[in-house]
This record gives sequence, structure tokens and C-alpha cells, in this order.
Amino acid sequence: MSKVYLVGVGPGGEGYITDIARRLIEGADIVVGYRHALNAVRGIVDGMDGRGGHGESKKDVRVITMKTQDHVYAQVVDDLKGRERVCCILFTGDPDFSESEIVDRLISLFTDNGVGVEIIPGISSVQVAAARSRVAIDRSSLITFHITGSIDREKDMLIGALRARRSVILLPRPWDFMPQHIGRFLRDEGVDVKGFAVDIYENLTLSSERATHCTLADIPDREYSDLCVMVIRPVGR
Repeated sequence: MSKVYLVGVGPGGEGYITDIARRLIEGADIVVGYRHALNAVRGIVDGMDGRGGHGESKKDVRVITMKTQDHVYAQVVDDLKGRERVCCILFTGDPDFSESEIVDRLISLFTDNGVGVEIIPGISSVQVAAARSRVAIDRSSLITFHITGSIDREKDMLIGALRARRSVILLPRPWDFMPQHIGRFLRDEGVDVKGFAVDIYENLTLSSERATHCTLADIPDREYSDLCVMVIRPVGR
């Protein structure tokens, strides 16, 4: 029976890849992931094939995009059914946080076709951001806006947490709810935007890492990386 591992490979820096993730990727027949996740493990897979753009690979490495992922996953199912092969599907950070939509779909897809599935947790950018800001995760609200549908429920959670003066660690939504949008939204909702400090982290653990420190009231209106994490905490805490 073939096996699929949904593997968290950390926020991007190679030093944040766990030993178990490294061993599974090294032993896999097929490795699948978005380009950023594959870039994080390029040293493990010994280069990538033409689809990855990093030279020859000894593995079957398949790059996915939002448009191609369903087709690629269907091909992987066909290549695994009735065989004894191992596939690693890579997730930036930890597949147990902010990836529930795709993880649920993949579990159903592969188990329905007789392929075993196991989740391998990784180090999330949320953990790294909390450490950078010295904010305790167990005393904070975690909110992700990496959702394809409505984010109204998550917006209500954000407002409620801040009105309760809790720290918040959140992932903005790259295409329409980034830091500057969040600041304006909270101001319009009557939140005390001057009473909260904000740390905005981009490209955590990469050479291009950047941090912006401000308040909710003065978040710069500029382009931010898709790999963005915000830590919001009451001023003085």
C-alpha cells in the first residue's frame, strides 16, 4: 500500500526543517509542493527537475500552483494506487495551522483511493513570530485569514480578541486583507488602534526577512510579502 505524508517544512529557512521531515523527503519517491515549500528543501532533493527549475533531480518532483494543484493531485493518486510508493506533499510551516481546507480534501482524496495518509507537523511562522515578539502563544488568539471564502467570522474573532485586550497572532490574506487593510478595518470598527503595538514579519527565517514595528494606527500602506505574519498586542505589554 502506498503512503502519502503531508509534511510541514517550516517557514522557509533550511534550519527550521525537522529531522523527521528531512528523512521522509529523502526517502520519498514523489515530492509535491508549491515553489516556496520546494525551495526550502532543494538541498534535500538534490536539485529539482525542469518543472522546478533547479536542474536535474533524482526524484519525481512536482511543482503545483493554485490552478494546477487539483490536476497534479489526481495524477499522484493514479501513480500511487495499487503500488508500494511514498509521496511527500509539502506545506510551508505546519499543515495543522492555516491549511485545513486543503488537508481535509487531501485526506479524503487519498483515503478514498486506498492510499494511507499521515500528517507530519512542522515549525510554523506563527511560532517564529511569537518568539521574535516575545509573546506567549497560549495567552494569545491565533487567527488565520488564509481562507478562500468569507472571512467575516475571523474578522469578528479579531475584533473580539482586541476588545478583550488579548494579544493576537494572525496570518493576513494575501490578495485582499493585508496589514494596511487590517489597520483600516479595525479603525472603522471602533477599535483603539493607537492602543495596540504591531510587529509585521515578512519572509521569516529567509535572507530577505523584514520586520516592521508600529501601532495599528500607523501601519505603512505598501506592498507586503505573501509570507506575512502579524503580532498585535496591547501597548505596554
